Amino acid sequence: MVQTRLVNAKVALFLWALVAFFYFYLSYDYIQVTMHDKQFLEYQQYVVQLAASEERPAKEIKELLLVKAEQLKLPLRTDQIVVKGAGQSLNVVVNYDVDIEVPLIQREIYTKNFEHDVKFQGPH
Repeated sequence: MVQTRLVNAKVALFLWALVAFFYFYLSYDYIQVTMHDKQFLEYQQYVVQLAASEERPAKEIKELLLVKAEQLKLPLRTDQIVVKGAGQSLNVVVNYDVDIEVPLIQREIYTKNFEHDVKFQGPH
């Protein structure tokens, strides 16, 4: 009887450890993606301000954003970046999804959508 309780306790402890690992991994993955997106948004704001003041072409803006997304391991494609206007009326919209996956089996359980609409902010 005591032996059975001990085995049951060990199994229960193992299962709780597995559940804890699962949730910590998901939390870590979610937090990491969110932090990378925040860094990307800050860079996007910088690029929009610079590109508007220097009259940079849309193709160059897209290339700069794609390079940064690659550095941050964000799944961004050219068609997910929309450049509207130019100069003082520059507006860059970025919309992409990131999959949050289950550890070990690499299956998506949640898709986080990020959408950023950044407009040129002239001097105040």
